[in-house]
Amino acid sequence: MQIRLRIGYTLIEIVVAIFLFSVGGLALVATSAVVGRELTVNAARERAGRIAATRLELLRAGCRGAISGHEAFGRIESQWSVSGSDSSHLSVTESITYPARQGPRTDVYRGTLWCSP
Repeated sequence: MQIRLRIGYTLIEIVVAIFLFSVGGLALVATSAVVGRELTVNAARERAGRIAATRLELLRAGCRGAISGHEAFGRIESQWSVSGSDSSHLSVTESITYPARQGPRTDVYRGTLWCSP
């Protein structure tokens, strides 16, 4: 009785392995593209939030002389309105518009600022 040892892979096994690795590689590429787009949108959202927080701090610093206004930072637009309910408070509404995947997105921030005497 003679025993034959099989060394190596058949052509079918190699083709199937290459196919599986190709499908896996394409899935990784597609996923990384989605992640890249989401990171870009999140970076714009984070920058818009920082702009809004900075604007509120500037309004609080000049509380008595605060006025409504509009400002653009590249593709991010900030619009705020100020109304004084009494001499010690300011009601502020700020709208931040920034680019997103489905088109421009607007976040609205509302708050009351206390003016020091």
